[in-house]
Amino acid sequence: MLLTNLLHISTLSLVLSLILPTYNEAANISNLLEMLDGVLANIPHEIIVVDDNSPDQTWKIATETSKLRGCIKVLRRMHKKGLSSAVVDGLDAAHGTILAVMDSDGQHDAQLLLSLVEHIRQGADISIGSRYVEGGSVGSWVRDRRIISRVGTFFAKRLSRVPVSDPLGGFFVLKRSVYQIVRPTLHPTGFKILLEILAAVPKQTKLTEVPLIFRMRLHGQSKLSLRVHVAFLCQIIRLSFRSFVELLRKSGMILFMTLIVMTAVWLFPRLLSLRLLYTDPTMRERVQSALTTVADREGWLLSDIELRSVSSDSIEILHRDHLRTEAPVRACTIHLSSSTLSCPE
Repeated sequence: MLLTNLLHISTLSLVLSLILPTYNEAANISNLLEMLDGVLANIPHEIIVVDDNSPDQTWKIATETSKLRGCIKVLRRMHKKGLSSAVVDGLDAAHGTILAVMDSDGQHDAQLLLSLVEHIRQGADISIGSRYVEGGSVGSWVRDRRIISRVGTFFAKRLSRVPVSDPLGGFFVLKRSVYQIVRPTLHPTGFKILLEILAAVPKQTKLTEVPLIFRMRLHGQSKLSLRVHVAFLCQIIRLSFRSFVELLRKSGMILFMTLIVMTAVWLFPRLLSLRLLYTDPTMRERVQSALTTVADREGWLLSDIELRSVSSDSIEILHRDHLRTEAPVRACTIHLSSSTLSCPE
């Protein structure tokens, strides 16, 4: 791991440390850092950009910006290790008495930081930007994504040790003292580090939620994928077993575990249909090449294509123009040998 631009300001004067995990956010990072410069102008702060050696050189843009602004640090990790571990590495390197985490893709309103920090100053231990309190919203998500989010939230809320409406958000602020309490128990895998924290905090932890309207990504591609869903399911199962003895005393434990098993059964056919992607590196390359070729030829965005199944000679996909619209879905087949597309009417 390389650490660039060690802070030139005294760490004793720091109030806020903001962690920005990045991967292929070159189109967003400059505007975000400029916006944060204005939002945090009256708060002694540091901004820690944690980048997994992005191919689009997000880390390089952030490093160049850090030369102009002494409050910015860049942690460049030489291998892609995942969102949660990036956040934890950033928090471990932070010096502020208040620690904050937000996405780097523009979907979180930077102005909300001031409200979250103010809640901490007024006595909260953790303050969360929440999509599911009054005034919050998931924005223009399509129905399928709303359903998946609600199901995931249902499970996650039952693992949190404090009442919370949105335990899967990525925009939150907490006291350094709280982070120090939970740090030894954290297993930073997957994408949901807030859930990991909420599953470990003392039950007397004071948590507040501030309405968050989740915005559309302006640039780049979403990181959401089947792999992310599988990682989340594994995280839910792991945290469930960790708290098994405690949850066993509660009357809803049998139903809770049944729902988890049902979810696993629901995902298994999907994993089975895509098994060649996980077992055959050559097949992964062929599928990626075919998808890219067809998308370029048809003028599609890769993010509008959902991969349904993979066989040795073809792949089945669903396509919808701009996933956030209500455009009809088309089921199509791509033949790997020729990268030809067929979409029955």
